[in-house]
Amino acid sequence: MTRSPAKSELPGPPQLGPPASYFYGVWIDATEDEPREYYDELDASRWSIRCVRKYRDGRYEAYSYASENWRDVMPEASIPLLADINAQENVSVKEISKAEFDAVWDQANRSPAT
Repeated sequence: MTRSPAKSELPGPPQLGPPASYFYGVWIDATEDEPREYYDELDASRWSIRCVRKYRDGRYEAYSYASENWRDVMPEASIPLLADINAQENVSVKEISKAEFDAVWDQANRSPAT
């Protein structure tokens, strides 16, 4: 009898703290099939807790670590400081309020899946 190799366990999601800030960003040169607008809820270490991506066609996609495919859709690292992001060409970000983020999160979760 042969044994199959042991399956390696992938690590789970990062340990996140409570929400500490929210941001909105625009990737000016995004193509039609890439998100153009970014909304993120961040913990104090700047890891995205929940995020919404909006495309040029008006479609929204909402993600969190509760998403079944979180490994494919959640940011792979903490989000840089806004000043560092704004130093890049073709990107513009700003801090937004919890209420602004929640309104977009709700809109994204009401939008029909495409």
